[in-house]
Amino acid sequence: MAIAFFFAVGTAAGGISGPLIFSSLVATGVPSDTALAFGIGATLMILAGLVELLLGVRSERRSLEDIAAPLSTAPAPGRA
Repeated sequence: MAIAFFFAVGTAAGGISGPLIFSSLVATGVPSDTALAFGIGATLMILAGLVELLLGVRSERRSLEDIAAPLSTAPAPGRA
């Protein structure tokens, strides 16, 4: 559930803010604004790649249960 939530939040944030910010920079027709828009995009992609390198989980050909224990196996709150 958490994976789906954060995916939806990230998709919504990028889908809304990206076009608004970059279209306003590119629409001016000023080359420096267009370069700034591409620079911002490149910087965000580099940062995302670094985050994946530092925090990424090797999950190729592994089931979700091998990566993280299912929440249903944890004891209910208040019970030991």
